[in-house]
Amino acid sequence: MSPTTNGKGNSRPGRSSKERALDDLVMATNSSSIVSKRSVERIYYPDEPQFFRFFVKKFQRRAPLINRGYYIRLHVIDVAVRRFLERPSDKKKVVVNLGCGSDVLPWQCMTRYPDNCQNAKFVDIDFPDLIEKKCRVVQETPELNSLLTGVKTNVGNHVQLQSDQYVEIGCDLRNISDIEKALSTVVDIANCEFMFVAEVSITYMETDGADSVIKWASTLGQAEFCLLEQIIPDGEDHPFAKTMLGHFEKLKTPLKSVFTYPNLNAQRDRFIKRGWPQVDVSTLWEIWSSDRWLSADARKRLDAIEPFDEWEEFALFAGHYCVVIARTNLDGIQTVPTSDQRLERLKNEVLAVSSSVNFSEYSGTRGQRRFGAAMKLKNHLGEEFLANTFGLGPNSRLRSYDLYTREPPMQDIKAHHTGPSSRMCHTITDLGCYGNLLAGGRTSPSSALQDCWLFDKRTNKWEQVDDLPLPIYRHGVTRLGRSNMALLIGGKSDSSTIFSGCLLYRPCSGWIECEILGPNYTPAFGALLLGFQEATRSPTGNGVEFHGILAGGISQDGIIADQILRWVLTLPEDSKPTISFIALSNLECLDSSGQAVDSLNNPDSLINRLGASGFISPEGYLCLVGGIIANNIIPRDLDIQIINVSGSHYKIHSTLSITTLPRPLLVGVSIEATNGGEFVVMGGGATCFSMGTFWNKGCYTLRYTHTHMHEIPATNDRRWNLSKMVEIIEETEHQNGSAISSNKRPAVKVDIPRIQVSTATAFLAVMKAGKPVVIEASELGSCVKTWSSDYIVKQLGSDREVVVHEANSPKMDFNSKNFTYVTKKLGDTMQEIANGHRLYLRALSEEHPSDQPANIKVDFPQLAGDFQLPDSLSFVEENEFSSVLRITGPVNMWLHYDVMANVYCQIVGSKRFILFPPSDVTRLSFAPGSSSSSIDVFSELESPSLAETHPHETVLKPGDILFLPPLWMHTATPLSNLGVAINVFFRNLDNGYSAGRDVYGNRDLAAYEKGRQDVARVANAFSKLPLDMRDFYIKRLAHELAEKTHD
Repeated sequence: MSPTTNGKGNSRPGRSSKERALDDLVMATNSSSIVSKRSVERIYYPDEPQFFRFFVKKFQRRAPLINRGYYIRLHVIDVAVRRFLERPSDKKKVVVNLGCGSDVLPWQCMTRYPDNCQNAKFVDIDFPDLIEKKCRVVQETPELNSLLTGVKTNVGNHVQLQSDQYVEIGCDLRNISDIEKALSTVVDIANCEFMFVAEVSITYMETDGADSVIKWASTLGQAEFCLLEQIIPDGEDHPFAKTMLGHFEKLKTPLKSVFTYPNLNAQRDRFIKRGWPQVDVSTLWEIWSSDRWLSADARKRLDAIEPFDEWEEFALFAGHYCVVIARTNLDGIQTVPTSDQRLERLKNEVLAVSSSVNFSEYSGTRGQRRFGAAMKLKNHLGEEFLANTFGLGPNSRLRSYDLYTREPPMQDIKAHHTGPSSRMCHTITDLGCYGNLLAGGRTSPSSALQDCWLFDKRTNKWEQVDDLPLPIYRHGVTRLGRSNMALLIGGKSDSSTIFSGCLLYRPCSGWIECEILGPNYTPAFGALLLGFQEATRSPTGNGVEFHGILAGGISQDGIIADQILRWVLTLPEDSKPTISFIALSNLECLDSSGQAVDSLNNPDSLINRLGASGFISPEGYLCLVGGIIANNIIPRDLDIQIINVSGSHYKIHSTLSITTLPRPLLVGVSIEATNGGEFVVMGGGATCFSMGTFWNKGCYTLRYTHTHMHEIPATNDRRWNLSKMVEIIEETEHQNGSAISSNKRPAVKVDIPRIQVSTATAFLAVMKAGKPVVIEASELGSCVKTWSSDYIVKQLGSDREVVVHEANSPKMDFNSKNFTYVTKKLGDTMQEIANGHRLYLRALSEEHPSDQPANIKVDFPQLAGDFQLPDSLSFVEENEFSSVLRITGPVNMWLHYDVMANVYCQIVGSKRFILFPPSDVTRLSFAPGSSSSSIDVFSELESPSLAETHPHETVLKPGDILFLPPLWMHTATPLSNLGVAINVFFRNLDNGYSAGRDVYGNRDLAAYEKGRQDVARVANAFSKLPLDMRDFYIKRLAHELAEKTHD
């Protein structure tokens, strides 16, 4: 039995220490969850009482994606409970929250629906430790306990708190008999109607235990169950599912039931077999679109709360969570096929073609961009290149493009470095000989761009052309036949406004609005817009007609638009262009009279997508790639489809399943059809809610005919590879000669001076000079002679556990996290390093790794006596912040800077360092607010990309001390199998350091952190101005700020 008042040490008898530790980790998931729910409460419900604030010490605003995800979670539970409370009943209504954590559902209901709560009681159940804390908060908070009457505490039988309205039971959910006994002491079970809520709670239990809870709940008479938890509907290898599962594994709180009940059908069967005859099950994404759960007006209101454009990521998240509403009686819920079942029927009705596809892996973070746009280029020999332009990278929006080639090209392509600013969600349209037209895009969801650029295919240069009449992003643009004109439809002009018009682009005339005829078109953003290659004379003979296809997108009410349309653009010789839309239907969903039948099996839902890519062959076959659909995630088997759209109806001819590993995520990708009967998938990926970011690991090449895909022979001439990245810079910078050019000479390296420092005064002079030096011939103690691998293991113990970086590449990259943090025994670590494994140990505080800086005297006293700083470095010792033991295998340290000055004392092995002065920071790809860069200095040092930098180089040998001034960016590569060093950080400023936690000594100065907030406010003040005015004033302010540097 689990006592209700004892402390952690004995509150769960019968559980081993390891099992109790795992229970504690499960309870810790509550801490992160309530911070996110508090963010939603404050931002989405500002006019309601704020109850989560009593359980969250400090408000943290979450990202819009996290806020919207938690909003829909909270909303679903709220609606389900409200319906239960509103339903007439002679019995007492009891809402039991299983694994409640710090949720405030009872208080929300009592304030939102006070009349419905008159005959209701709320019961929270969770681990005794957690309930004890919750009970204490309730007792100490008037805003919580004032809503309760007849309050008693420590009642017994696991009841921590009892009142007329609310009860807290501290009991492990695995102990069902104890729970029922506790429940029977606070309510008359036979005369109650129950609703059980389990919001991402019982999934952490062993599956048998969770199933027992579900079965037990069905035995309590009239009852309802609302379960919200994760699913993996397209398998555990789906990129989102893989990221999600890995996240919870890393937290040591693995999802248990998800493998037994991976999809909606399995969850429905789970409940039916355990005594719930009426079961309704949906994904959160399906619920988002359902007026039963969320009205169109409510969805629209959300866009006014905070700018949002992470739709694909939101759909992936919501498609991996299910909501089960189960009841023990057969009234009130109509059984309908799950969306899983509907998808399965559709999969069985089309020809599936499997292909191994050709895959070319990216190196490190190269190629990582999503929501870019693709285009074709050629060199002087006519060889074809592909470019994936701009988009979102690992840290920020990119002002560059990746060049892809078949290997090997006979000649490189000449790249120019002037052009558009960074952006994402833009379009690039091939207008034949005229060039490639770039239109619009955005920076943030509330900052759309209006400028347009033309990429000249002869010179491979960008040239600015006529602006759009309004800023726009997530629009569609397609070439009109074989002309040099383009059609634009849909898109967003800001975070909540959809452009309802259509625009025609004519060179030299700019953009012209088209008159829309007929009612069929629903304005949307992110729709698929494509054109046929042939034009026809208009029926009246007065002009030309162009034809094409428009499908899907998201409409103003926030759901996938149900529209598969053939558009007809009429270009009269003497009047305004007009466009009309005709609905395309599926041949196999029509009866003999031409009427649609069997809407459940209608494949329209597979074609209506957000963010899909595609192209139409000359024969009239649409190749549809990726994106998201309504209600579910797209299964692998249906991700790519070949659809005949040549007539007045459409027919899905075949689908392609990419079986090549690693499996791609066809979201945010750029695709381009080549002249060789192939198309190439470049970039792509998604932020997987709060669980990490997935990036496609390389590019994929598929060969096709107009009806289906072919497997590509694994030969290099059929494989497209990422060749290089081309940076774009300001035109004015180019004219001033500061641009990076392929003709620039490599950066000139400077050797770091090697000196001897014999007095404290001499070291102070070194510090004052602010330049790096290597201090030679210093006495560091016996460590230089005695610290071998065997000695370190003997002194510290072979079984001592240490946390190391385990890299999958010889070049670690902090931004892309191409390494994992792994706990290993020290003896194993040293042996693996000796065997050439890519391991790196950066010691942390032994007792308080997340709160206190490392200190070798405290963390490794067995070694500390062997090491000493020379007397001349007394200033370092007197102002020491941390002393860090570093043990390095054959792996490079990423480029970064430290805010604190430090001395790096090489003890074992040798290491090559390259440093850059602070003035180079803008040339080394440091994202705003980041102290790490992804540039691989050692491979790029001779390239033009670093031509304007000022590298300083040295090689450290045992006994050398490198003085690293603050903010000098540095990277290092080992020159020996084993490297051991002591890195001592020290404060060289009297004040100015950030007041918050800083265990690594590299948190930026307080003035910079505040300055970034000020910059955001300044930028926001200009956000509603036209782009040219915004650019004008912000550049003036930037210049004025730069001038202040020397005041």
